[in-house]
Amino acid sequence: MDSLNRVYIRIKPVFYTLIFEIKLQVKKFVILSLATILLLTLNSYIAYILSSFQPLPYSQVDFYMLGYSYFIIIIVLAVSFFFGGIICSEFKNKTGVAVLPLANRYKLLIGKYFANLILVIGITAIHYLTMALFGYNFYGGPLLKTLVYSFGFAVLFILALSSIVTFLSSFMPSIASVSVIMAFYVFIGDSILSSIIMGINSELEPLYSFYYLFSIIGYIFYPEFSTMERINPYTGRWLFPSIEGAFVVLSLIAIIFFILSSLLFKRREF
Repeated sequence: MDSLNRVYIRIKPVFYTLIFEIKLQVKKFVILSLATILLLTLNSYIAYILSSFQPLPYSQVDFYMLGYSYFIIIIVLAVSFFFGGIICSEFKNKTGVAVLPLANRYKLLIGKYFANLILVIGITAIHYLTMALFGYNFYGGPLLKTLVYSFGFAVLFILALSSIVTFLSSFMPSIASVSVIMAFYVFIGDSILSSIIMGINSELEPLYSFYYLFSIIGYIFYPEFSTMERINPYTGRWLFPSIEGAFVVLSLIAIIFFILSSLLFKRREF
């Protein structure tokens, strides 16, 4: 019983931080959730009902692939908005000790990280549930079980991105600066880097590219994913990573950058 009490005392600050952070960020969650539903409704439901020039995709897979095409924008924005101030806001507002005087810096970071992670995964779950609902409406059952696989890799992708954003937040001055840098790299810098490396060695699998790693979230919708060619036979371009490759790289990114974030957070002065 004493050991359980000691464990409870140790994790209590993390739990309190988590609850406090969720309450603090709930408005962002509601706004981004509604924006996600609205975007999907306009592009994946109303567009097919009202427009005679946009025929319904042939299969559920094609339908989900079209809905996934702009999903990376939602993920990057959500991760940047929720995790961009996870550390820098503590130093800017001098709230790290004042709000939770019993929590050391590691517990504060862990509580805030998991609170924001829950919210971003919640937005992602809403995206997938809305897609599944529209897919069922148009095509009937059964729903593709590959939706679950895609969702799993979407969560892993969020873990990797959130760790990088948390790392940037550990030394950047504001949420805005973190968001701008992250958006610039994912949407512009990633393509530039890939072009340079492919120009040097076109046969190298681009596991360094976020866009390439993100592609597995869409391609895994296909039931025949495991037997699909991963290289375009006409252009020689890599299309998507293997399950093992994506899992290992995304996991390493998440672990490495979270450790670096923790070290910088602990050593920085409030």
